[in-house]
Amino acid sequence: MHVAYREDRERKNKLKHGENCRSLYLNTGKKRGGLWWTYICSLIFKIGVDTTFVYLVYHIYEGYDFPSLIKCTQQPCPNTVDCFIARPTEKRIFTLFMVVTSLVCIVLSILEILYLVCKRCYECSLSVHDSHRSVPDTLSAGSALVEANGIRLMSKNPETPAPSYGAVSGETAP
Repeated sequence: MHVAYREDRERKNKLKHGENCRSLYLNTGKKRGGLWWTYICSLIFKIGVDTTFVYLVYHIYEGYDFPSLIKCTQQPCPNTVDCFIARPTEKRIFTLFMVVTSLVCIVLSILEILYLVCKRCYECSLSVHDSHRSVPDTLSAGSALVEANGIRLMSKNPETPAPSYGAVSGETAP
């Protein structure tokens, strides 16, 4: 949804400013900034919902076992009555399938969060490493540029001489 929104903004920007205008995003499909955080939060929410489901099913049914016969002693039964659960094996299989599916989703979501965080840390370490490497190159290139310009300026005679501050008032420097 977020990618479609970015692509629509990009399309509208090109319609407004022309085809050769600067694009708003480097890559509309990349998970960056708000999209990355939104995706991480949705994964955490999904993990919470699935974990809650697994926990509630376990505690409601006292494990994942459905007995075929329950002895009922509650009202309105006057004495202990045998209550049979219809198709307990099918219910057990279906419930176990849902629980296993939820557990697989939880594990995959955790792995995806770990992958995204590790990938972001790796990209940040690369950008920090590249920025540390490019600073000396920039400084050496900049100092070489200053030296080259300084040598060129010193070799030329300027067209307008600088005023001489050491001369007596009224006199001009040659």
